[in-house]
Amino acid sequence: MKTHKPAKGRGPVNPGRLCACIAVLGAALGASAAMAEQRLEVLHSWVSDSEVKAVTVIKQNLAAKGVTWVDSAVGGMSGSNAQQALRARVTAGDPPAAMQFLGHEGMIWAEQGLLASLDQEAKANQWDAAVPDPLKPFLKQGGEWKAVPVNTHRQNWLWANAKAFEKAGVKPPHTWDELIGMGDKLRAAGYVPLAISDEPWQIGIVFDAILIDLYGADFYKKTAIDLDKDALGSPQMVKVFDTLRQVRGLADNNFPGRDWAVATGMVINGKAAMQFMGDWAKGEFLAKGMKPGSDFLCLETPGKEISFQFVMDTFGMFKVKDPAVQKAQVLLADVTMDKKTQHDFSLIKGSIPARTDVDISDYDSCGIKAAEDRATALKSGALVGAMTHGFASQAEFANVFQDVASKFFVTDMSSQDAVNMLVQGIDNAR
Repeated sequence: MKTHKPAKGRGPVNPGRLCACIAVLGAALGASAAMAEQRLEVLHSWVSDSEVKAVTVIKQNLAAKGVTWVDSAVGGMSGSNAQQALRARVTAGDPPAAMQFLGHEGMIWAEQGLLASLDQEAKANQWDAAVPDPLKPFLKQGGEWKAVPVNTHRQNWLWANAKAFEKAGVKPPHTWDELIGMGDKLRAAGYVPLAISDEPWQIGIVFDAILIDLYGADFYKKTAIDLDKDALGSPQMVKVFDTLRQVRGLADNNFPGRDWAVATGMVINGKAAMQFMGDWAKGEFLAKGMKPGSDFLCLETPGKEISFQFVMDTFGMFKVKDPAVQKAQVLLADVTMDKKTQHDFSLIKGSIPARTDVDISDYDSCGIKAAEDRATALKSGALVGAMTHGFASQAEFANVFQDVASKFFVTDMSSQDAVNMLVQGIDNAR
């Protein structure tokens, strides 16, 4: 058995020095372990396959900073179930460290003084310069950053089966009249013109698009955001409902109860030609190996100008006393705003980065078009929040729009009666 001699020039080991070294090493290992075990609970509603994969990007990048993401996922009802769980947690005095918000939700909690300030990080890393101004009302309260943007979705997309358009001899529509006029040709070619459901939020997406496309962003802002009574009761609003009625004529008779992904599947498998849906639908096409341009088309809804109705996921950090959790909250904000995180998350999610300074040249043509249209809409004033997902008027008013539009869609209500109901409903909610 080979023996080892002490290295030449080394004297006997000093026990005191050895103990000191062990102590230092132990302290270092302890600190490292503490950092690795630093935990941050995040309550969110991302539960679909693509959403889970996208969240993994943030989890892994956060773990690289020594923070473990503790998952509290509550799916269903477009985030409403997660909000209900949050309210119960806050009432019990046990809010999560971080929460995924949609629409005005985050700033409502901020107004109650429950969200921690992210202003120091925002100023140090120049968030103001990277994020478009129309997004900031959902991120800042009283001029102070209280939430961090994760991504930006576009709601006003029209998805189409490329082969259906080719077979029917139709081209991407430039007006709603053209779109509605395509119905007969698409049916004659064997397709359901429009895949849709009676779910109020799906109808709301169509209503939102018509509202901005027919009369432009100024009219949309007067009605959906400013709640101007004259605009709400105007002949233009009657025309919006008239158009929605014509869109109803493009649907099949089996639309009640249809899930949005099932409707997307109808376009994918060639049963239907078109669907109005946000860009989260793109993941369904890509998952089936379909390619934009050749297999499916991503078209902006047909307006007089290019508009971009945005939906945005954000993180807000609830105030906590534990300094370690406070540090982890800041790290989550930093990781979320990191350019690579923003790029990789949206690449999976189907959205585009909330930051405008991220290189997305490797995105597919739909993602690149979304970014280009956002830039165009930002310059023209047509980058606006989507009402259906809570980024225009407050929820109590947005719900009135959605309720009236959905009732109109599934009944024989006249357009004028719908307008009267809308005006009265908004008045009652004021």
